[in-house]
Amino acid sequence: MDKIFAFLRNHRIISNLLMMFVILIILFIALNVWLRSYTRHDDLTLLPSVKYLSVEEAADIFKRHNLKYEIIDSVFNDRATPGMIVEQVPAADTKVKEERTIYLTINAYSPKSAKIPAIINTSIRQAEAQLKSVGFKNISVRLEPSPYKGLVLDVKHDGKSISENEKLPTSSRITLIVGEGEQVAESDSTAEGDDDEMMFVIE
Repeated sequence: MDKIFAFLRNHRIISNLLMMFVILIILFIALNVWLRSYTRHDDLTLLPSVKYLSVEEAADIFKRHNLKYEIIDSVFNDRATPGMIVEQVPAADTKVKEERTIYLTINAYSPKSAKIPAIINTSIRQAEAQLKSVGFKNISVRLEPSPYKGLVLDVKHDGKSISENEKLPTSSRITLIVGEGEQVAESDSTAEGDDDEMMFVIE
């Protein structure tokens, strides 16, 4: 051992290189330990399924697994229990780190509603696009005599006219009363015994 120390004292360059090598090894080990602690590399948990549970029940489960949750969306299904979880992201049985946020979709307590946009005196195409953009899908069209062909004259629900900004469930059936134009109106007026209304559904 004395010979080794004597050798190192006499060869300062080699001694310094060895010292630097030892310091690098120590730094590498320390950095690796810190990274494992910071990223919790080995601290994973198997994500339990919370579908079909209430948010309160899911919250207890997440708390036991040191997980967080956030409700990001809701859908409405009248056959399912209101407030019940219908979707989770990530999916069940996924390995996740502690403190991970789980995103939930629940069944809404009531149907989604939306306001009727300003579609009077607009074209069928524009009216349909505006209604669909706010969530209405069940749309039909009824033609009535009018010189303004293709323009929306009225908007009805359950046979009653509805006004702009009136709020309805998005599952409601919306009927657009649309002008059929002068030529069609004149030909219809000359037809005997033809009192049937023209009606079609927008797909």
